[in-house]
Amino acid sequence: MKIRWMSLCVCLTLLACSGPEGLEDDPQAETQKGRFGLVSVGYDHDWSDSGEALLLTSTAQFVRYSAMDRDQVARLLALPLDPEHDLPEQERCKIYDLSVEPLEEVADTDAELNRPKNVELLEAGDLRIQDESGKTLTLAPKHFPWLLPFISGVVYGEAQASLGERVFKVKASSDGGEAVGSFSAQIGCPALPRLQDIAGQKPASVAVVSRTQDLSLGWQTTTEKQSGDVTYLELRYTKGKRDLALRCRPADDGAFSVPRALLADLGAGRVTLELARLQQTGFSASGLDLGELRVTVRDRAQLEVGN
Repeated sequence: MKIRWMSLCVCLTLLACSGPEGLEDDPQAETQKGRFGLVSVGYDHDWSDSGEALLLTSTAQFVRYSAMDRDQVARLLALPLDPEHDLPEQERCKIYDLSVEPLEEVADTDAELNRPKNVELLEAGDLRIQDESGKTLTLAPKHFPWLLPFISGVVYGEAQASLGERVFKVKASSDGGEAVGSFSAQIGCPALPRLQDIAGQKPASVAVVSRTQDLSLGWQTTTEKQSGDVTYLELRYTKGKRDLALRCRPADDGAFSVPRALLADLGAGRVTLELARLQQTGFSASGLDLGELRVTVRDRAQLEVGN
């Protein structure tokens, strides 16, 4: 299975926290700066692999930004899907443009406010991801040579481990670091939404689907649903130079059809289908305005798209 995921600098810290006189009273300025932490844990099953084990992947970001909005920061850092902003309404589908803005546009300075853009990835010490059995995955902060001059700091990412068929609880904790204090958060892990039918075919093989017909899907329901579980499906693809995602938010009743009108943009060839359940909780830590722990369990299958 192939899964792709994505020290403090004193001068940049001063840049992020200071500005022209009177800026503190500017309501627009308040909406364009912030500090947040996001710990993302994924448990993935892929029908193209043999065996039933889940692959655990985990990433984390602790971010301080200024002269930008959170959506722009999320695109620049390729942050995981936010269920509150990146999904359609229940029983609906929508195409999302995930393309990053041209670098020259992102790097522009707001001339009116004289505020340079700044994204600082903060250090929070070693991060531990643990399940109820005691299996622990540790993510250490690492410096990364960023392509943009206004991004600095450390990254936590791409830690992986193979696990059994089911995980019930996940805990994320850290003793804290230079910029972010200690924290601990625990959450129940959703059950795997196992695919059973793709356009009348089994997911164990590559399903051949047509762009001119609705895409019917079936999956195994569960009696272990938790309050707050979010179920969604996603097909990612490219069109020209744009990176796009077709996302739907079905009721978790075991059946859904993606309208053919939304499949028209898919090019012929191989596409990965993901069906996922997500659960999230908040946590507090000094140095952050807010923190979130998200756990997502995904079932993946390969589609061959034709006319």
